[in-house]
Amino acid sequence: MRELLARVKSVLRRGGKGEKRSGKAGGATRKLAIGACMLDLDTHQLTGRKGEEIPLTGMEFDLLRVFAEHPNRVLSRDQLLTLTRNREWEPFDRSIDIRIARLRRKIEADPEKPRTIKTVRGAGYIFIP
Repeated sequence: MRELLARVKSVLRRGGKGEKRSGKAGGATRKLAIGACMLDLDTHQLTGRKGEEIPLTGMEFDLLRVFAEHPNRVLSRDQLLTLTRNREWEPFDRSIDIRIARLRRKIEADPEKPRTIKTVRGAGYIFIP
C-alpha cells in the first residue's frame, strides 16, 4: 500500500506541474527578441518579421536559447558545444560555424554583415540583442 500511495503521489505531482504550466500559459509564453524575429522558448518556434514561422532544427533552437541566456558575452565554440550538446569540441569540428551561418540566414537582414550574432575573431561568437 505504501508503494501504491507513493506512486499515486508521484503521478499527481508530475500532473500538477503540467497543470501549472497550462494554467500559467493562458496565452502567455516566454518570448525573446532575436534580431527582428521572436523566439518562443515554450513552443520552440521562431517567428519572422512578418509573423511567419521559421523552421528551426533542435541544435539551432539550442544555440539561440544559449545566446539569449548569455547576451553581450563572447562564447567560444567549446562553450557553445558544451552548453548545447554537452560534449567537448574537437579541434577540426566546424559544426558550430555551419549552424551559425544557417542561423544568420534565418534571422539577419543581411547575413553577410551580421548585426545580431557576430564573430569575434579568435574567440568565438557574441549575441547582441
